[in-house]
Amino acid sequence: MLLKPKVIAVVLLMGLQQAQAESIPAPNEAVQPAEAGIPASADDRPEGDDGPASETLTPAEPALTGLLVDRTITMIGKTFFQRFSQLRLDSVILSNTSLAIHERPSARWGSIVWVSEGTRILFEATLPPRLSDVDQYAEAAVGQVEQLVLKSKVSQALQSDGDLADDEF
Repeated sequence: MLLKPKVIAVVLLMGLQQAQAESIPAPNEAVQPAEAGIPASADDRPEGDDGPASETLTPAEPALTGLLVDRTITMIGKTFFQRFSQLRLDSVILSNTSLAIHERPSARWGSIVWVSEGTRILFEATLPPRLSDVDQYAEAAVGQVEQLVLKSKVSQALQSDGDLADDEF
C-alpha cells in the first residue's frame, strides 16, 4: 500500500504532537528531581533568593607574566635578544614584566631594534654590524627599560584614577 506524501506528513505531525503532550507535565503537576534529570544531591543544597547556593569565586590573576617575545630576524638581533634575556633575569623588576623585542634589518643603516611593553616603546637603537658591540647595547637597553618600567609602576601606584585607562587612544 502506497501513501501519498501529504498523508505521511500529517501522520508524522500528529505522532510528534502526541509524543510531546505525553512528555510535558501539566502546569499544576510537581516534577521530581529524578524525573527532570537532576541528581538528588542537588536538591539538598541550601537555596537563597536567586537560586541554590554555590561556591564563591575569586577573580583569576593573569596566568602569564614575565614573557619575553623574540621578534628578531638577523644574527645581530638574535644576539641582542639572548644577551638582553640573560641580563633581564637578574633584574627583579623586569623578570615579572612582559616585553617584546622587535627588529627591522636595513642594509644601509644596520639593524634597528626596539623593546616594547604592550604598545609602548621603551628602548630603540640602531645596532652596528659588529657582534662584539651588541653586548653594550643590550646592557644599556636593560638599564633604560628597567628605569622606565619602574617609573610607570610607581606612577600607576600613586595615581589610581578609575577613569583613566592604560592604553586609551
